[in-house]
Amino acid sequence: VARALHANSHRFAGPLVAVNCSAIPENLLEAEFFGAKKGSYTGASQDRDGFFQAAQGGSLFLDEIGDLPLAMQSKLLRAIQERCVRAVGSAVEEPADVRIISATHRDLAADVQAGRFRQDLYYRLNVIDIVIPPLRERLDDLPALCETLLARIAAESGIEVPRLSPSMLEQICLTPLRGNVRELENLLHRAVALSEGNDLQVDILSEQTMPAPLRAVAEPTRAAEAAPALAAGIPSDLQSHLDKQEREILVQTLRETGFNRTAAAARLGLSLRQIRYRIARLNIDAPPGPEVPDDAL
Repeated sequence: VARALHANSHRFAGPLVAVNCSAIPENLLEAEFFGAKKGSYTGASQDRDGFFQAAQGGSLFLDEIGDLPLAMQSKLLRAIQERCVRAVGSAVEEPADVRIISATHRDLAADVQAGRFRQDLYYRLNVIDIVIPPLRERLDDLPALCETLLARIAAESGIEVPRLSPSMLEQICLTPLRGNVRELENLLHRAVALSEGNDLQVDILSEQTMPAPLRAVAEPTRAAEAAPALAAGIPSDLQSHLDKQEREILVQTLRETGFNRTAAAARLGLSLRQIRYRIARLNIDAPPGPEVPDDAL
């Protein structure tokens, strides 16, 4: 939606900068949004632009804006009102010519009443309100959305665009998709990573499509045994935690096999296609090594 709004605006020739507000550590928010001067904080070895500078003349999409802390909401409000920003460590303000597009899964009106979101910022942002129904209420959009996401995944990973069978599309339509597009994209990433060949398999969705209450009832003993161990160190970002673990395993295996992808894939029980996908997705800098085709394994 943000891309469509930008593409059909008078700013279409300018940049569209997308920001996930919930993914930025609170102590870095100001520098990320407004830029920072060299030496303004530990690790600032050079001047750097923020999101406002990067979006100059275009649109700045602030996703999950409801997750911004109140202190940052005040600074964002000032930037919108004054149409200027000041980089961290600078005494000079610079003009900010950007169009703000924002989105959130939260009920901001309720957050305003509860004191979690600034009322003045809410009214500044809420000029035109577009309510997007959840994916489970837009099943007709799923085929086109899946094709778009699979094309993006293939481009990022350097692989052929996978084929989505009617049976798998049916399984996806039965999935609650409470996480909307993010959950759908993660599901497709998982399907691409675990499928053999270029056809995505239905059975890899079996765990995903089972409703959470049923999974809890089906495996009470295992859940109870795992709870004490998990309580001590539950990660705040599960996907990043899993990606880090997977990356470490892949890097270690590649080093031990002299970056021979075929040997590394065999050791990990993966196909050559699967390990290539993982190397690309996790941004592993792996030098070229000897390989044999998938059909020779």
